[in-house]
Amino acid sequence: MLKRLREDYKILKNSEEFKNYGFLCGAFLICNIEEIDKTPWQIDFYNKKNDTITTYLIDKKIEVTDDSKILKDEKTEIEELNLNDVKIDFEDIKEKLDNILKKYNETAVKITIILQTQKFPIWNVIFITKKINIINVKINAINGSVVEDNMVPLITVEK
Repeated sequence: MLKRLREDYKILKNSEEFKNYGFLCGAFLICNIEEIDKTPWQIDFYNKKNDTITTYLIDKKIEVTDDSKILKDEKTEIEELNLNDVKIDFEDIKEKLDNILKKYNETAVKITIILQTQKFPIWNVIFITKKINIINVKINAINGSVVEDNMVPLITVEK
């Protein structure tokens, strides 16, 4: 999966669609669990000057979404993602993710994968489960250690 992302990034950088402003801040995909290998990456570039993100969806053709405003706390600093710093492929953390799903006694239906930097490169994985819960797992993309995992209900019933 990391190899495909690196290839897509290279294709993007050499494309006519690429607007050379800002820096790489993340890569993202969301899909049904069984479609993970067929889902195209969305690659995001942050323009600090305008505090916006330009998104490139790398599929058969490159789709561009320009200058989207970011939903973030004013104090939150968007960090650059250097793909060369990523040493752990998503494939290498699948067993850890499966064990975390077992820990919560859950089965994933949908997955969101975000590769971003939060002081260091991190795989931020969000599962939506059959029991309608959200499991969020953050794994260090340099050494493969689990930084954090938690589960919250997608729907809460107030009494």
